[in-house]
Amino acid sequence: MTQMQTLDTPTDVRRLFVLLCGFEIIPKSISTRDRHADIVISVPITAYLLDTAHGWVLFDAGLDEANLRDPRLLDKLYLSKGWNPPPLVWPMHEMGAQLAALGLTFGDISRVILSHLHADHSGHLKRMPQARLTIQRAEYDHAFSGRAPASWFPTDYDLPGLQWDVIEGDCDIMPGLRTISTRGHAPGHQSLVVDLPHTGRVILAGDVGDLMENFRYEVLPGESCDDVAALASIRRINAMVDEGALLFLTHDPELLLTVRRAPDCYD
Repeated sequence: MTQMQTLDTPTDVRRLFVLLCGFEIIPKSISTRDRHADIVISVPITAYLLDTAHGWVLFDAGLDEANLRDPRLLDKLYLSKGWNPPPLVWPMHEMGAQLAALGLTFGDISRVILSHLHADHSGHLKRMPQARLTIQRAEYDHAFSGRAPASWFPTDYDLPGLQWDVIEGDCDIMPGLRTISTRGHAPGHQSLVVDLPHTGRVILAGDVGDLMENFRYEVLPGESCDDVAALASIRRINAMVDEGALLFLTHDPELLLTVRRAPDCYD
């Protein structure tokens, strides 16, 4: 990680918790375009919980472990689509259990900001009907178009009663919390800029790049809807890191070993 960036403006974000929500076993080329297709890696699935002056905010909603433990759903959503081996979610990785360790339930979440709607980011939306769901217009339209590929699970998000806040482009959510458009990996991918009172500025990049390697060498993600936009998004994140922001990813196994994981936090 780079040197922390000192804040010059007030922030309404108090603490940031890193939630480890399971693992995926994938060819490395899924994370790094045309690199090491013969190598299999285990990557974490992470989500981020923010304690703010306006309530609890999640960045992404993890993977729904119930889909893995029901044999019918496991076959329908994973095995029959070639997603094999399926993700691994141990009881300690369940988002509900991690919230409980902090004295919270899904009902305490007031907002979920979605980087995009792949299944490892949308899993627990069904358990938070009270929350406002913040998503980019392009991602919302793609997900509900009926043409989204197999890695989007409509059973996770195409549900009555969910409250969608559909935005376009960069958006200030509250002082110290700002979404930035980072199209490329998905049509409406977005990342989150978080200002913490002591840690300083943190970038939650989502899947702009799974690994630090994507940013260090400007390597495209394995899956992209727009390669030009994907590279521009990597460079946009890198420019913010060059200015002193800390970079957190969703799927980097080496980063996972160095970050504070819940119930520890950043403030």
